[in-house]
Amino acid sequence: ASVKNYQFLISEGHLLPQENAFYYYQQIHHSGVILAGWIVGVDAQNYLDGSVKKHENTLTGKENRLIEHIGALNSMAEPVLLSQKLPTSLNLLSNHIVTTKPIVDVTDEYQNIHKLWMITNKDEMDKVQIVFNGLDSLYIADGHHRVASASKYLLSSHSEHKGFMALVMDENDLLIKPFYRLLKDIDTNAIIPFLEKYQFKFKSIDIHNRIQLNQGEVLCLTEKNQIVIDLGKAEENLDAQLKLDVSRIENSVFKPLFDIQNTSTDPRISFLRGDNEISLVMNQIKENKFNAAFLFAPNTMQEIKEVADSGLIMPPKSTFIEPKLLTGMLIEDYSR
Repeated sequence: ASVKNYQFLISEGHLLPQENAFYYYQQIHHSGVILAGWIVGVDAQNYLDGSVKKHENTLTGKENRLIEHIGALNSMAEPVLLSQKLPTSLNLLSNHIVTTKPIVDVTDEYQNIHKLWMITNKDEMDKVQIVFNGLDSLYIADGHHRVASASKYLLSSHSEHKGFMALVMDENDLLIKPFYRLLKDIDTNAIIPFLEKYQFKFKSIDIHNRIQLNQGEVLCLTEKNQIVIDLGKAEENLDAQLKLDVSRIENSVFKPLFDIQNTSTDPRISFLRGDNEISLVMNQIKENKFNAAFLFAPNTMQEIKEVADSGLIMPPKSTFIEPKLLTGMLIEDYSR
């Protein structure tokens, strides 16, 4: 069905082929933040040799399903999101590009505005290519399974000259958000005595006021208590993954107090995007959908890079990173 729909869109002229182009993408996020970057092809071999760096493990079964999907359509319908510190030389070019009319200007159901510019001028394309050829590495921000699947598909199908489609953004321009860790079937009355016994610093807070968490601070919500725990500075001898706030709270509180040894598999823990309002979380606590919620300051891209550089992985559901592009807005056709 997917193949027929894809072929129908092409035959009806809803999808327009374009050869030899780079793209500049801009999203005016519903929060007002502008997120932008360059859509280019990245050599599949770069993923396998480690210069495209990951911070999550991938599942072989999911990879194989995506490889089958890519093979059936002979295309990929959405760029993955990669990041690195980009040279400021690209700013002059992007500042000029956005003064021209985009080929796409559309608003989605979340009120995010998506704009896309096509770059076919040879001089401009050369400038972009020189910059990206000069980068020694890129970091996967979103799309680990798609990167792995597209790379393996391209190399196994003798399409080494093709790259997988990627939106590459400066690391400082990403919108990085945390997840709530939601706990059920636990004794929330034991939290405060535990924190006091082991001399954790914490303070009660008014959840009706705006709460801004700093690195090392963890919001803990129960029906009876709403507090911020101050973990202080991480010990220098810890590895990059263990220094993360989420790892520190899991190891120092979840394991000894609740006997939660593995947050990936324990049925008492679930996850919720951290941009959900505290009032929503508190209502669900009062409805006994879960007993406690923990929220962290967003990880920085520097923390994510340190984990990736160390060959480690982030704890499950540590971050979600925006922008999210519209699927099918730009499709890479591997048959061309």
